[in-house]
Amino acid sequence: MKNLLATFLILFSTYGFADEVKLKDLNGFYSSGVTKSKSIAMILHGTRGHQNLEIVTSLRDSLLENYIDSLTINLSYGIQNRANDFLSCDIEHTHKQSESQKEIKLWYEYVKKMGYEKIYLIGHSRGGLDMINFYERLDKNNKTFISSIFLLAPISDGWEDTSMDYKEKYNIDLRRLINEPTKKLSINFLGCENATVYSDSFLDYYYIFVDAQGFQAHEDIYDRALNLHLVNTLSKVHVITASEDTIAPDTYERVNDITKFRKNIELHMVDGADHFFRDIYFDDLMDILLEATTE
Repeated sequence: MKNLLATFLILFSTYGFADEVKLKDLNGFYSSGVTKSKSIAMILHGTRGHQNLEIVTSLRDSLLENYIDSLTINLSYGIQNRANDFLSCDIEHTHKQSESQKEIKLWYEYVKKMGYEKIYLIGHSRGGLDMINFYERLDKNNKTFISSIFLLAPISDGWEDTSMDYKEKYNIDLRRLINEPTKKLSINFLGCENATVYSDSFLDYYYIFVDAQGFQAHEDIYDRALNLHLVNTLSKVHVITASEDTIAPDTYERVNDITKFRKNIELHMVDGADHFFRDIYFDDLMDILLEATTE
């Protein structure tokens, strides 16, 4: 591939190898067994995160031990070859969620060309929201390559939730920003207090005006909430929540209402786990993943 540069790391083990991969200006990490698996998982980090977070590397290693290859990726947030570190709050935030969607699509096309029989999408926190929004925009033919989707403690707040929150906490009416797309703000954004961000970037994380192809236009508002009841899914969707989650505490209740009429969405709760499924609770998370991938 013209824009693909692969650097082989000195990482050898009894069960496989790992490659650091660069696609255009994007960073990824490909793990495979000595014999390539029939299945691969695309794994995406959460808000301002990266592919070397503990939950991501643990997923990568555990899946490989169970004969499932993986590709973890860094969203660039507008930074070329972004390092494996949290995105700093102390920058001018001009990145957009819609641009992240295009990056996920590039990696998906890369994975498809590798010839795997099954592709799993796995996203943690906001990465889960990103993955399901990506899946929704795929055409029917592309969706057939995806066997299952796993949303781990996904963010479920959307435009209405966010608007209400900012009105109550900061007395800010977000709707006024719609007509001021180039306004520079100092506002709480993606976990950053008083972040410097332009209003079009801020709004893009919660809604976007879209045309028929899913790109920015001037027509209907598309809410970037976890709208599973609107998603035309061909694949099984597993939503895995944590009972002690303080970052996405409402997700279980919201998805539970949807499962009553969407039978291809399966909801799980890991009792005692926090948002990152730390310690012994990661094993419970992996039990759910592995059982679902052997169905």
